[in-house]
Amino acid sequence: MSDMNPYQQPQSDVANAAPASANEFTIIAPRKISVGDAMGWIGKGHGMLSGHWGVVLGALVVTVLITSALQIIPLLGAIAQILLTPLLYAGIVKIFHRIDTENRSDFSDLFAGFSDRTSPLIMTAVAQLVVLLVAGVVLGGLFFLLGRDGGTAAIVVLGLLATVAMFVFMFLFYFVVPLIFLGQKGVVDAMKLSLDACLKNIIPFIVYTLVISLILVVAAIPLLLGWLFVMPILAGAYYVSFKQLFVE
Repeated sequence: MSDMNPYQQPQSDVANAAPASANEFTIIAPRKISVGDAMGWIGKGHGMLSGHWGVVLGALVVTVLITSALQIIPLLGAIAQILLTPLLYAGIVKIFHRIDTENRSDFSDLFAGFSDRTSPLIMTAVAQLVVLLVAGVVLGGLFFLLGRDGGTAAIVVLGLLATVAMFVFMFLFYFVVPLIFLGQKGVVDAMKLSLDACLKNIIPFIVYTLVISLILVVAAIPLLLGWLFVMPILAGAYYVSFKQLFVE
């Protein structure tokens, strides 16, 4: 006689499957957005801060203090700052992710990047250094070849090339940290996705960059105190922009 209980609920491997990472988002190809969508990031970023201003502001201040303190240490401090900055940025992203998914904030999330996705985050800093080095060599070589005898026209061309290089660098790495930390992407894939998102939405990004640059200038007038209000909002806007562009 079979020992099987006819009233026993069937079991499957699903019940024993490991849960998905709490940090994991399903990443899609970057969406195309409008200028209005980009401007909406600021308001939505502000909306995320309700009840969480203290944690977010405290995390941003500590991040600035840590990175500034490292600059005091000759050579090694600069290297440590470059390597640790993506880890701290991942922590800021984690704070907003918890606000978004659990409606609560935890200051200790600032250091989440030191225990989760640490290696690819550090490799992000290495990739930044490599790209900067290559760009510097190329632009330096062009300046050496054209700048000496090329006159004003050559200087203008070199200036334009430097501007383009600056935007390409920014686009390559703009969304890399959340794509690695929340999207579980590798460094190269994250760079490709970030560049694709920015190029696909280049007009909204340029307008948004100009607007927030103006906001930062105005906020800096009262002894930089306005930044204490503006920076948490822009950090929230950054998280919102990532979700709108990449999250399924």
